[in-house]
Amino acid sequence: PGDFRARNHTKMSGVLRAAAPLARRLNAVPKGPVTQATRGMASDPNAPPKVAYPWLDPGNPANWKEEHVVFTILGGWGLVIFGAKQAFS
Repeated sequence: PGDFRARNHTKMSGVLRAAAPLARRLNAVPKGPVTQATRGMASDPNAPPKVAYPWLDPGNPANWKEEHVVFTILGGWGLVIFGAKQAFS
């Protein structure tokens, strides 16, 4: 029983030694200049501000954030599907 653990430990340490150069390469810090990430999908800086929560301005969906519109549409589809399932079953 003890011999199995020793062999298994030796195999594992060999695997770890073999993987060490790969780990160093993956964790390496780039040596060149770091460029600023561009925000290609950023919103228009001159647009009117969006409301933080849709219930602050429920009558004007144009002022909602995009994710609030998406959640509302997905919720509406969920209600339609659930209603259809209840109606036809």
